[in-house]
Amino acid sequence: MTRIKRPSAQFPDGAADVARRFGITIKTLRLYESAGLLAPVRDAHGWRTYGQAECERLHVILLLRRFGLTIARIGALLDEGAPDVAAVLDLQEQALIDQRNRVEDSLILIAHARRKLRAGGTIDAAALADLARAEPLRLRWTPALEALGARVFTPAQQRRLADVAPTIAAEWAELYAELDTLVDGAPDTPQARALGARAAALIARMTGDDGGLHAALTQFWQDGFADPALAASLPLDRRRWLFLGEAMAAHARDGDSK
Repeated sequence: MTRIKRPSAQFPDGAADVARRFGITIKTLRLYESAGLLAPVRDAHGWRTYGQAECERLHVILLLRRFGLTIARIGALLDEGAPDVAAVLDLQEQALIDQRNRVEDSLILIAHARRKLRAGGTIDAAALADLARAEPLRLRWTPALEALGARVFTPAQQRRLADVAPTIAAEWAELYAELDTLVDGAPDTPQARALGARAAALIARMTGDDGGLHAALTQFWQDGFADPALAASLPLDRRRWLFLGEAMAAHARDGDSK
């Protein structure tokens, strides 16, 4: 990917101000800079400054990341020309409208279910299925969680995770849904071991069998569970996370015994 070489009108905002205003960390800004997505201008003292062009590009980058695009793909799109901010705003507006509609539909489902329960009725299977789909399990990247990731992962590890994680997000969501059906049982059943095998395969795809990244992922989850505010943004609670680890260990033992 070619680096951005064009100059930009400077704002007085430095990296800390820009990161705070956009709800990200300084290390995330550095990640995008090292990938060639941003090129802040240095002032007379060598400090990075972010102009109108950089802020527009950052808005585009963050939106495309939410859509699941990898850093490499975003770089290729930006290399094709200057970002069309108006078009991106149209996309963001439509995405927010769709999200609002989904939330409103979910609230209607919940209100309907509550009315039935108050009347002494039950919620039928179809309505329960609709409610289950209303809020899929996912990692919610709050600024605090991003800060944890920036502390635990090296820049190179962050780049790998940013590129790979969106490509397997749907597989993780399916695995988490199946995990919910098994967590009250034993982690060494055939079904649990099969789930552990799938989880191990997904982790291997995320880490590329890099032991350092695997250890950093474990540290990320452990530190996340240690802080209740962070734990609320994780897609699993500690009980499910431990069950999954035991299922993976049972799968590994099963493989060693063959």
